[in-house]
Parts: sequence; C-alpha cells; structure tokens
Amino acid sequence: MKRLAPAMKAYATLCSVLLLCCTPAPALISSFGANNLAATIPDGDLTGYQNSIVVSGLPPLITDVNFSFNVSGGFNGDFYAYVTHGNTTSILLNRTGRSTTSAVGYADGGFSVTLDDQASSDVHFYRSGAFTISAGQLTGAWQPDGRAIDPLSAGSVFSSAARNNLLGVFNGMDPNGTWTFFIVDVASGAEGQLNSYSLQFTTVPEPSALALAVLSALGAMMFRGHEHQPPHAKSAA
Repeated sequence: MKRLAPAMKAYATLCSVLLLCCTPAPALISSFGANNLAATIPDGDLTGYQNSIVVSGLPPLITDVNFSFNVSGGFNGDFYAYVTHGNTTSILLNRTGRSTTSAVGYADGGFSVTLDDQASSDVHFYRSGAFTISAGQLTGAWQPDGRAIDPLSAGSVFSSAARNNLLGVFNGMDPNGTWTFFIVDVASGAEGQLNSYSLQFTTVPEPSALALAVLSALGAMMFRGHEHQPPHAKSAA
C-alpha cells in the first residue's frame, strides 16, 4: 500500500485540476442592436427593409437568443420579418393573425415586443389570449412566429404550418459575426416605421481543451499505475 501512495496523491491532484477545469464558466448575457433608425418600411413593397449589425467579442457558444424590436404604424397582419446569421434564419413575424378564418390578419398598428422562445404564447395568434396594445403597438414578451412559409400563402396554410424556425435555431452557434434583420410589408394599406431592434445573447465558452488534456493524462496515469503494481498487489485486487 505504501508503494501506491505517490500514485494516489497524483490521482487526487489530477482529479482536483480536472474538477477546476470542468467547472462551467458563468454565462454571459449581452445585447447588440440598432437604435433611432426611423426607417420607413415600404408599404406593399416586397423589397422591404434590412439592417445589419456586427457582433464581436462574445464567447463562442450561444445557449439562448432573444430579439426585441419596435415598429410603429402599419398593419400588423402585413408584416413579415426574420433575422439571419451565417446560413441560419429565424422567422420572427409572418403576418400575425392570418389564418383559415382571417385572410388579412390583425389590424393593430405596430410592435414593441421581445420575442423569446421561452415566452408563454405564439405572437402569430396574440389576440387568442391576454395581450396589451399601447399607443397602437402590441407590447410584452412573445414566442417568435417560426413559420417558414411564403407570407403570400393562403390563410389555411398558416393555421397548419409547423413552427421550426424559432430563435433556438441559433443555439450552439458562434454569435460573433454579421446578423441581418429584414422586415417587409407585403400588402398595401398602411405604412410602418422601424425604430429600433436588438439581439440579447446568452453565451458560454466552449469546453476547455485543458480539461480534455487532464482527463487523458489521468487515464494514462491510472493505466501505468496498474501495470506497475507488484504481482501480489494485482492478485490481491
């Protein structure tokens, strides 16, 4: 047993280092966006409006993304909006209220909302439950639309469409780089204005390479320690 003491000490030391390396780093919450845009969203014009920001300096792993924006005026059932990063897209709005029973969607004039996958209700059908309209704008926190379908689709298509493009599509990606917000008013009748938008990121570092190296060293040490035991120690084990 005395001959194994150094190996056991080394084992304890490596376990301590491994525990330190594998302790998760605290999540970082950061916001990037654009304010005071006062950008007209062309009425009934499919070219729409887009704006890009560059995110930098964040840890390389997204665990959550929320999107806040302020649009005044317009006709909510006309707006289609998404955000892209790399080759990935989340559908934020897709003609709210448009369904089998409503060909035009909701007539409210604007949004001052945060879109969050963990919110309680789908923004597409916000009038189906509790909601607040302030100065003509929908307010509060809502789940993004997520319906990756043509905004010119029939109302019945919206009622049955899958919601596969929520903000969670960005989880696991590197947040650094260009993010582009696009919004379009697909039908004529009222003109809206984009005032601001922002992305809120929760990010964490990637798993430590040092932890993996320590784990490998630990395994090699244990193997060598076992191989170097005297024959009577092996048989006793």
